[in-house]
Amino acid sequence: MSKEANRFTGTNRDSSGIPAIYQSGDRAGFTMSNGVFLAKVVDVADEDYGGAIWVELVGHQTFGERDTRDQRHQFQKVRTISPFGGSISGRDTTVSYGASFPPPAPGTEVLVAFTGDDNVGFLLGSLPATGRNSAIPGLPASQIEDEDSVGASIDPGATQEGNVRRRHPVANAIAEQGIGLDPARGLGSSGSRRESPTNVAGFLTPGGHSLVMDDGTVEYKEGENYVPDQAREAGNNNLLRLRSAGGAQMLFNDTVGIVYVINQNGSSWIQLDSSGNVDIYAAGSISYHAEEDFNLYAGGDINLDADTFNIKARGAAGIQAESATGPMQFKSNKDIRLTTDLNLQLRAGGYGRISTDGILDLNGPQALGAVGPTSGSLAANRSVKESINPRVPEHEPWGGHLAQASTSVAAQAPTSGQTTAKDYDVSSLSSSLSSTPSSSGPQNGRGGRRR
Repeated sequence: MSKEANRFTGTNRDSSGIPAIYQSGDRAGFTMSNGVFLAKVVDVADEDYGGAIWVELVGHQTFGERDTRDQRHQFQKVRTISPFGGSISGRDTTVSYGASFPPPAPGTEVLVAFTGDDNVGFLLGSLPATGRNSAIPGLPASQIEDEDSVGASIDPGATQEGNVRRRHPVANAIAEQGIGLDPARGLGSSGSRRESPTNVAGFLTPGGHSLVMDDGTVEYKEGENYVPDQAREAGNNNLLRLRSAGGAQMLFNDTVGIVYVINQNGSSWIQLDSSGNVDIYAAGSISYHAEEDFNLYAGGDINLDADTFNIKARGAAGIQAESATGPMQFKSNKDIRLTTDLNLQLRAGGYGRISTDGILDLNGPQALGAVGPTSGSLAANRSVKESINPRVPEHEPWGGHLAQASTSVAAQAPTSGQTTAKDYDVSSLSSSLSSTPSSSGPQNGRGGRRR
């Protein structure tokens, strides 16, 4: 048989050739696969828990029924490969280490290899679905199908109209947190179809957990790249984000200079910004416990504003307070009461005055009145509108954030035949809930809606 006759023609290109008879030792006449092949996953359930999968080599073999696991396991078995790992065997123990990933789902196109010595192959990698890779790795914002809104989305099935996709469940969590219209903390553009070549790396699990490493948006350069919106601003969305499927996240956003952590429903969050500010919000309590000292030092003011202010000292040194350069003032709109179980001592280096509008047995010149702290308006807040504190963090969306991102969120390239898509301007989106301020919840519902 000639070499040319021994070549196989696949779906759209020639293979490198498969020997008609493979000989190895005493196995002469046993046909074995040898080389790299395109395949589709048939089954991923491995009874040995070793991560093996079963695939159909495209254009090479076709079995009949696939209804049962035994039928699916008649296809080619392939072992998955980890990019990192190993095991250290001792007398009584084995220490295994490495990386683990879910197998490619049935129907996924994969690239597999066979050595020719074994009928079990090796998985080299998965091929992304053509046109349906925009959600990877960061579930970026897109226009939501059947809704006039923008949020985290899922790629469509076989077809797509324009740049519209279906809502991903994490979009509802982001909206509940109150950051559904926030391009610095909530909405993102970290998808594989934002530009080509992509500037985004990361992982997205089938359930929606994601790790994103985004080097930021890039501007369009003729002949060098493809960008859906050629007027796009470069440098936005430069970040590292770890987000759970429930919406909880740790965010390092270099574009706006913040470190930001928020829980699943937004009832607590903390932010560190590039100006050195630390903002913390908790719908419940914030508690500290130090087995030894707990120290607070401020170069400026320390402001405390509470319904009730309680202080107790358990040690023998008691409570010590000093005003180093200014007066010490106490003001009450009701009684001031001082009670001691032992002695009461008052000493002044200068004169002493006690005065009252009523009767006082000891009375001298008119005493000066105490001045209380000054309250100010908090225009950026929705619930706490006035306080002696200049900054009072609230449930998101909180208008007091000093670090703000650009209002533009980069769009993903469509799957359809069109080649362009306009980026989203968050300032043109409105809340899907009432604009009436709430003291406990978010105001942007299920995401941004177009006005």
